[in-house]
Amino acid sequence: MNAWSGDAIPPKLVHNASPLERQGAIVFQAKQCRNCHRLGGLGGERGPALDDVATRLTEDQLIRQVLQGGGNMPAYGKNLSPPQVTALVRFLDTLRPPHQPQATDASRAAAQLTPPTTGAAKP
Repeated sequence: MNAWSGDAIPPKLVHNASPLERQGAIVFQAKQCRNCHRLGGLGGERGPALDDVATRLTEDQLIRQVLQGGGNMPAYGKNLSPPQVTALVRFLDTLRPPHQPQATDASRAAAQLTPPTTGAAKP
């Protein structure tokens, strides 16, 4: 397979990272995620570039995608330990352009705006 990418993660993506986020970057590199995904313009092209993944997917959606896969992405739930998944998702959750908000779950926001029902409607 000629798609293997040994390119290092761009230093700017881990410069201010927490220890857990750095561990996630190590998981990203060790599990060869860059074979399919680009970061900083380098890596594979089979999957989407991940430079702004945190603006598109929430933390819960990232977890589901890593564990269950989808589209062209295989499931990694059996290939990663829970701590590896946590670290990887924390790293992925940092991938967004400066001053861009993180993805939000629109259904949760809508649920917070909807007043609760208190029983049957009165005539």
